[in-house]
Amino acid sequence: MKRNHFRIHPTVCFLSGCLLALFAGCTKPETDIGLGLQPESELLDVVFTDTATVELATFVEDSLRTSRLSTGLVGQVFVPDFGQLDASVATQLRLSATDVNFGPNPVADSVFLQLHYTGDHYGRLTPMSFSVQPLADSLSVSEDLYSNAAIGTTGDEWVSGLAGPIDLRPTADVILAEDTLPPTLRIPLRQDVAQTILDLDTTTFDNNSAWFEHLQGLLIQRSTTGGGVVAFDTNSGLSVMRIHYHNDNDTLSYDFLVSPLSARVNLFRHEYVGALALLAGNPEEGFIPGDDNAYVMSASGSKVRLRFPHLTSFVDSAGAVPTVLKAQLVVPVDGSFFDKPIPAQEQLFVQVNRADGALVPTPDDEPSSPVPVGGAYDAQLDAYVFNLTSTVQSMIKGEYDEGDLYIVSNRSGVSVASVVLRGTGVDNPAKLNLTLGQ
Repeated sequence: MKRNHFRIHPTVCFLSGCLLALFAGCTKPETDIGLGLQPESELLDVVFTDTATVELATFVEDSLRTSRLSTGLVGQVFVPDFGQLDASVATQLRLSATDVNFGPNPVADSVFLQLHYTGDHYGRLTPMSFSVQPLADSLSVSEDLYSNAAIGTTGDEWVSGLAGPIDLRPTADVILAEDTLPPTLRIPLRQDVAQTILDLDTTTFDNNSAWFEHLQGLLIQRSTTGGGVVAFDTNSGLSVMRIHYHNDNDTLSYDFLVSPLSARVNLFRHEYVGALALLAGNPEEGFIPGDDNAYVMSASGSKVRLRFPHLTSFVDSAGAVPTVLKAQLVVPVDGSFFDKPIPAQEQLFVQVNRADGALVPTPDDEPSSPVPVGGAYDAQLDAYVFNLTSTVQSMIKGEYDEGDLYIVSNRSGVSVASVVLRGTGVDNPAKLNLTLGQ
């Protein structure tokens, strides 16, 4: 039998099979499975617009809850375009141990208010003089206290008369003869103050309530010289008033703590300049319209009201409400605020101002929201970008009745930061980008 020498190479067989499978896959299926899952009438026509009206208005903050915060601010700084800020702290000092006995014939050697730096500071730091005075009234850890609170003192100055302006070194360890402290501001206090404490009846130290009857707290503030604002840890127990003493038997020290259980409040005083000064001096004016600029500052400085007055006009004549697929608010920065001694915020918040005055999260800031509200600074856009999809959807439906929206500072009670935003009547204005499904 004659053998046929003609053979098809296996590679050709493989390629032919692949081509057949490809042609078969491109053939329109004969089945209608899946075609009815989304009716043609429900398919959305997607529309993009950035012409929705945006209104901005700057308001000066009258107060901010600043009690029980983890950071205290002390100092004075000039913030360009905003004005001068003075920051101070009022706080309780708690016992580090109860039933204290200072031993036979205790004698005070020295006493320092030691404030542990967080490392944050604002403005150019120059040597600063400080005032430390006892409070005239008690503080309560359960009470909400505000940045504009009137905190009275006895007028008795505890800072040593020998103490001059102190260098502010928020990142440098403190080298002592026998110890090294983490970055700490040490304010020398009067030695006779320490001796008075050592001479108190021992029942004063039975518990904190008894101790507070003697010392209700301290007000710590800049005195007459120095610039910049420094931040201190008021939540870990590392900030203390430390008395060094000796008795007939030994040389010791004892700490009174600024602890998480200490009632404390950050206090801010502003002297505004420019448009903000006119607003602060004429509260009946209410606000600065945001056609040109809008102003946001932490430390109970200023905030910006945000309104979208005509969103219901997107509802058509038949009453059909469009689906908001995306609502993105873009608010550009006016000027190079990230290069200034007082930095701009890396993030701003949009919050709702309820009827009771409280600022609360928007619907887009709730845990159930599919997309976070954002508010971070975008360096490429030189703007802050917010997602307000759920909020805007509620507004278009006419269902939003929570209160006005406000753009406010991040870390508003524990930092000094500011930014001037572009308004709505200038080139590259603040705008609302809407993607709608009709």
